[in-house]
Amino acid sequence: MARVASARCKKANAPSDSGCLLTEATPFLKYRPEDPDCRYVSGTALSVAECSDFEEGCQSVDAKDLDHQIAALQTAGKDCNREPTDSERAELLKLLGAK
Repeated sequence: MARVASARCKKANAPSDSGCLLTEATPFLKYRPEDPDCRYVSGTALSVAECSDFEEGCQSVDAKDLDHQIAALQTAGKDCNREPTDSERAELLKLLGAK
């Protein structure tokens, strides 16, 4: 997740901007880590991002997989969305060396 956020901000000429880094990482932090189904979807989202941004792992994931998983969660009445905690944000920025 940190690698994806960092690469996207670098492309936007804001490699150490904390606002950019949080914006790019938040979609991956929004899934509830305590729920195994949500963690699974988060992993798929990260794999899709790595495929599109770095062309890695593309043979094992398809963006349609993520759409199907999110739809299945919604059909099951599961809401995996949450706001990242302050400590998660701080840890991410520390990891990325944000300014």
